Amino acid sequence: MKNGALFLIIVSTIFGCKQKGGSLKPVAQTEDTTQYFQVSQYIKQQIEDVKKTPYYIYKIAIKNGIKDSMPINTLKYVQLANQFTTPDINDPNLKRHYIENIFHDQTTKTFTISYTTLNKDLEIQNIEILLQEDGQTVKRIFIRKFLNYSDSSGIEQLSWKAAERFQINRLVQRKDEKENSQQTIVVWNEKS
Repeated sequence: MKNGALFLIIVSTIFGCKQKGGSLKPVAQTEDTTQYFQVSQYIKQQIEDVKKTPYYIYKIAIKNGIKDSMPINTLKYVQLANQFTTPDINDPNLKRHYIENIFHDQTTKTFTISYTTLNKDLEIQNIEILLQEDGQTVKRIFIRKFLNYSDSSGIEQLSWKAAERFQINRLVQRKDEKENSQQTIVVWNEKS
């Protein structure tokens, strides 16, 4: 009797899974639901705050050792800040190339979230987000980009200090020329 009941359960399960065509239902593939830190979204929120607040914004430019500073308008600020928003590693075509690591430093009482890739063809090679110990409040964001052009290559080190300033360090090497370095610092709410 037990064997007969077991047989009926197995048969009803098999037939219960059949569709009209007599084949078994395919199992739906699950999508990648992993959420990386939304760097682009965070920077865009910071940009919107600057657009709404009447900050005095200025830029310090250092090119091959020569320093110059000047006030800039919000439009120029947005143009420079947008370098932090693209490309977005949360794009499904890019996301699969990055590995996330999280480190809690008890000495500095911070969390560091890092994203790295082994693919040297991708523009963004590394991102690090430094969070306060609450795990929510951003202190700094660091982005390392590799740029490859037909006549030159370059490395950009981008640094964003939350609600205060950002910095772009660029080193460009053109064929048969010496390296060209450029540093841009944009300040809108200096606290220290």
